[in-house]
Amino acid sequence: MTPRRKCRLADSSQKDTDLRQFAQLIIEAINTTVPGKNPKVFSDYFSTDPLTQSEAVSLGRALAKIPELKDLGKTVTTFRLFDGRTYESEASKEPINTKKSRPKGGRMN
Repeated sequence: MTPRRKCRLADSSQKDTDLRQFAQLIIEAINTTVPGKNPKVFSDYFSTDPLTQSEAVSLGRALAKIPELKDLGKTVTTFRLFDGRTYESEASKEPINTKKSRPKGGRMN
């Protein structure tokens, strides 16, 4: 199985928006910003091969500049268009927990 990063719209009030109507714009932005990441667009999310933090930030900024997508975003303290997580594969429903579990505090015996 190949890990995939799935990105859904951050604004839950826009969850009924079908992203396939913006597929060409999204795919072009991904291929221009982070080439070779095999983008796919579905009705409620788009996916790519895993991205580094800087690639994700660059892609988010590129997508946020697209006028047709900008109105779908949510302003937190900064503008955010999509939330992305990495999954085992396209068919996976649960994201991979990317945080490594480490003991918190205290002395190790």
